[in-house]
Amino acid sequence: MIVVQSDEGFTVVELLGQEGECPKGASVVADWTALGSEPLFMGREEFDAYFQGTWGSVDDAISVARRTGGG
Repeated sequence: MIVVQSDEGFTVVELLGQEGECPKGASVVADWTALGSEPLFMGREEFDAYFQGTWGSVDDAISVARRTGGG
């Protein structure tokens, strides 16, 4: 589970099967308003991802990530 900051807010994303491959601080591209299964791109790599939603504060997003299995 990762939290990504964008112009939309702070999005909670589950990377399906590849979480260790997206380092902290990496620049990633996706549809940040998406919910459910959507791709996430880091450079030329495409990740299967599940978008949990977007929140206005990082604290709220981290809380959701922790409750949904992100430690």
